[in-house]
Amino acid sequence: MQKINDIKKRIIYRCLYSGTKETDLLYKKTIIKNIDSLSFEELKNLLNLFTELSDPEIFLILAKKSNPKKSYKTLFDKLLS
Repeated sequence: MQKINDIKKRIIYRCLYSGTKETDLLYKKTIIKNIDSLSFEELKNLLNLFTELSDPEIFLILAKKSNPKKSYKTLFDKLLS
């Protein structure tokens, strides 16, 4: 249980300090709001997403101006539902 809480804390920190206020607000509205509904595997996938994609790329996907990679489609579908 501690491991899942550690991952959530890392994700929340990452979402609140992205470097731009617009991105922070969008992360808060989509990711942080839904973080408790994510499984352990989805949380790990989200951490990988942050290392694989830049904030502008993630922002465009969350703003529905770009499509996610196939490996992240289910995660984004869940976050944006």
